[in-house]
Amino acid sequence: MAKPHHGTASGTSSSLEPLIERVNAFSADHYWDLGKFLVERVIPAALKEGVFAEQMLKRMAEMPGFKFPFSMLKQCQRYYTYYPNVEKCPLPEVFYFELATKVDDSRKRDHYEKQAIANKWTISDLQKKIREDEHARREDVKTRFGFDLKERNIWSVDSPDPRFGKPNATGRLPGQVVANAFFYYTEPGWVIVDPMAGSGTTGDVIDALPYFQDRKYRMYDIEPSDARIRRANILLTGIPEQTGSIDYVLLDPPHDFYPRGTESGFSPATAQTDTLMKLKTILRESARILKPGGRMSIIVEQTAGQFGIVDFPFEVTNLARGLGLASHGKVYLPRHIDVARRPGSPETTKSPLSECRELLTFEKQSS
Repeated sequence: MAKPHHGTASGTSSSLEPLIERVNAFSADHYWDLGKFLVERVIPAALKEGVFAEQMLKRMAEMPGFKFPFSMLKQCQRYYTYYPNVEKCPLPEVFYFELATKVDDSRKRDHYEKQAIANKWTISDLQKKIREDEHARREDVKTRFGFDLKERNIWSVDSPDPRFGKPNATGRLPGQVVANAFFYYTEPGWVIVDPMAGSGTTGDVIDALPYFQDRKYRMYDIEPSDARIRRANILLTGIPEQTGSIDYVLLDPPHDFYPRGTESGFSPATAQTDTLMKLKTILRESARILKPGGRMSIIVEQTAGQFGIVDFPFEVTNLARGLGLASHGKVYLPRHIDVARRPGSPETTKSPLSECRELLTFEKQSS
């Protein structure tokens, strides 16, 4: 097995490299042993270097030649942390790996363990019970809030909630994403602006869900789809709101913002510069209308094409920082729908296509 090239991991010191090589040498099915090594050796060494545990696991997973993804490292860390004496536990080890990676609450883990022993469950019985209980819990949350509240930073949505947005609208953003963004990043009484309102999902979420009845909204678009949306092209005329008057801005730029690489006479450098100029314009306008302490969320993704790969989330973060907007949150949006929007193909780009967008949120700093 080839050793990973550690020099490409930003901020990884030479003192950590032998430990990283040891991690990469573990067998892929020795979860507990790997977790023990991470918790007792790697993470303490990283902390001495000023690197937090999760940051260290991410750095390792991103190294060329490293065989464990971040999710697996995290699972192994949790497995050993929750069950350091797993060999003395009454059930087979596979039960405790399932509990450690699927159940956060220690009391619930203890409850499942007692049920499994009393009822002589198989691992399939345990997995089924955990799934059933999670489904019931999520239904209860949906009943209380009126939407599927996401509790982690991966908001997977299989299809748009029919209550929000217009069916078959091009580039329709699922209302579940909008509702979760409002839940986490807005406060009661805030004024929300959606300058690229599309089919009116922002208005539908606030109008339909009692939880957000105290939020106010204003929507704009080049081609308004209903009477609630005012006509405006923010790239040409800006956002028609007063400076420092808005609490929250939601941006979902259309896919044609990004370079395609399919047009005749295409210039990669010009296309990327054009995209960044568009992004800077909408970010600058959003920063202008925000109050100090106000927030802005923008959906963006890495783009691959004949021009190469452009990390637009990274570029947007740098642009926002230059406008006095500090990072406040990051959420991943797996693309299960509307896949036809992807430019190019693996054959033409020679790169994997993006299947995950990012919802980046920034907060305006006081002057």
